[in-house]
Amino acid sequence: LGLILETCDRITVMYSGEAVETGTIEAIFDDMRHPYTQGLFRSIPLPSADKTAHPLIAIPGQLPLPHERPPGCNFGPRCAHFEAGKCDQGDLPMREPRGLAGHETRCVRTDEIDWSAPIAGDHTNEPIPLGGTVLKVEALKKYYQVAANEIFGGTEARSVKANEEVSLDAREAETLAIVGESGCGKSTLARVLLGLETSTDGQVLLGNKEIGRTEIADRDTETVSSIQMVFQNPFDTLNPSHTVGAQIVRSLEKFGVGKSQEERRQRMFELLDLVKLPREFESRMPRQLSGGQKQRIGIARAFAGSPKVVVADEPVSALDVSVQAAVTELLVDVQRSSRTTMLFISHDLSIVRYLSDRIVVMYLGHVVEQGTTEQVFSPPYHPYTEALLSAVPIADTSV
Repeated sequence: LGLILETCDRITVMYSGEAVETGTIEAIFDDMRHPYTQGLFRSIPLPSADKTAHPLIAIPGQLPLPHERPPGCNFGPRCAHFEAGKCDQGDLPMREPRGLAGHETRCVRTDEIDWSAPIAGDHTNEPIPLGGTVLKVEALKKYYQVAANEIFGGTEARSVKANEEVSLDAREAETLAIVGESGCGKSTLARVLLGLETSTDGQVLLGNKEIGRTEIADRDTETVSSIQMVFQNPFDTLNPSHTVGAQIVRSLEKFGVGKSQEERRQRMFELLDLVKLPREFESRMPRQLSGGQKQRIGIARAFAGSPKVVVADEPVSALDVSVQAAVTELLVDVQRSSRTTMLFISHDLSIVRYLSDRIVVMYLGHVVEQGTTEQVFSPPYHPYTEALLSAVPIADTSV
C-alpha cells in the first residue's frame, strides 16, 4: 500500500472477484468507504502501530472460495457492519458515497457507518518482561573458500566473508530483529545458529553451550529442539503426502516429547490450540489449507519442542497483507505465552518497527548499528540505516 501511494493516481480495491471501492489515492487513503478497505489498513503496521499500545487488527474469517460466495455482499460474513435484510439482498452495484464525487463503493451502508473511527487497535497488550541472556554471538566469522578461476577469472583461491566479526545477544522473551538488504549476511548468520553451517571463528553460546562449531547432525536432541525456525514460504515447508497431525506428531517424536503416541497426540492438539486452529485440522492435508493456515502449522512445529530461540526468516512476506496481521499477532501471542526469544529476519522495516524490541542492522557481513527499536529509528543514524529507512514506502498521506 505504501508503494501504491507513491506511484499511483487512482486505486481500485478488489475482494473475492469484484471491485468493492475505487477512487483517487487521496480519497481511498483518507476517506475509505468500504469495510474491507478499512480492514486492509488496520492490517498494516503504520508508524503509529505498536505491539503493546496499538496492536494490529486482523480481518476475521477467511476469503470465500468462488463457489462459496454469499448472496449480496461478498464481504458480509466477515464484516462488523453487516445488516441482515440489507447487505445480503441480490447483486449490489457500485454507488457514490454522499459528498464524495468520483468515489465509488459497493457498501450499501456507506452513508450510515462512522468512518471517522480511529484506525488504530481498540485494545492493548501488557509489555512482555524480558529475562536474562539466552543467546550470545561473539566476533562470529563465516568464510567460504572459493576455488581459483571462479571469481572474475582469478588465479588464486579466495575467501568470501559472509559474516565478519558479528556480535550480538538476545534475552529471554525478546524479539531481536536482524535487517539489511539481500547479501548482507542475515541468512548465513541464521544458518550458523541452526547448525546448517559451522562458524569459521568466534563463539555462538546458547545458554552456556557453544554451538557454532557443531553441525545440526552432530547436535543433541535438546540443542536441536532449543533453537528452531519458522520458514519464509509456508507453501514449501509441509510434506504434501502427510496430514497436519502426523507432521506435528513427527516433530514431537524427533524432540522426544511424550512417552506414548497418545501423549504426543494430546500435545499436538495443544499446539493446534496455541496457533488458533480447530482440532479438526489434525486430519487435513496441506493442499486443503490456506497460506496463513500453513504458516500457523509451521509455527506449531517450530514450538513443538518448547524452544528457547526461534529464528523467523521473513515469516510473513509470502502472505497476503490481511493474513500477515493475523500471523504477526499470533507470533506475539505465542511468544508471550512461551517466553521464547525470537530472532526476526526481515527486509520489511515497517513490520520490524512494530514487532521488535531491539534491532541489528547488517551490511556486507558486518553489524553497522544496533540498539533498541526507538534508538535505531531515531536520528542520528548510521548512513546505511538512514538509506534503509528512507527507502521504506509508508501507507500514510500525512507522512
